[in-house]
Amino acid sequence: MDAALLDIVAGIPPVTKIWAIGCVGLSILTSTNAIDPTKKWYTFELAFKKGQYDRIIYSLFDHGEFNWMSIFNIFVSVNHLASLENSFAIKRRFCWMVTIALGIILLMSSIAQPVSSLGIVLYENLVYYQIRKTGNEMNIMLFGGVNVSPLILPLYMNCTMLFVHHKTMLQVAMNFLPGHALYYLDDIFMKLYDVDLCKTPYDFWLDYRRR
Repeated sequence: MDAALLDIVAGIPPVTKIWAIGCVGLSILTSTNAIDPTKKWYTFELAFKKGQYDRIIYSLFDHGEFNWMSIFNIFVSVNHLASLENSFAIKRRFCWMVTIALGIILLMSSIAQPVSSLGIVLYENLVYYQIRKTGNEMNIMLFGGVNVSPLILPLYMNCTMLFVHHKTMLQVAMNFLPGHALYYLDDIFMKLYDVDLCKTPYDFWLDYRRR
């Protein structure tokens, strides 16, 4: 059992592994009050206007209280993020695209409060980007051979937030708009203009040195 668990952990790519360990660790620390649970609450005003930047870090690893449901959610999230991270041949590009998405989310949070923690909102955007990037490869097969797009579930959740919970359009858009921007910059813009806008600053510097 221990060997199987170690094999599973060893198979998780580094960035996703750090995030998963951080989520579990923060859940344990806040559940035991080793860290004040209110520290996980992120608002743009507290973080940037009052200088409480640690709230950004805590919110990125906030996946709820330490219980079986949060562990299950982290497990599902790790599967999706590991698949996405493994699709990048260069890890720094993956890190840079995550940074871009987070930057857009933080910018949007200056206007509207995120519905969930920064970590969950970022995860939703990365999954959206992965679905758009892979096209029909992630379609769900139903009985009778009917293919259903995995975008159906996020669409349902967003409509529920908008019409049932009466969240603002910007709060709902925060769950997919940064991911759509990533998809446009990484895929569409590249195909149309042959310009890689998601290239890391380090890679831009390397290209400059090679000239």
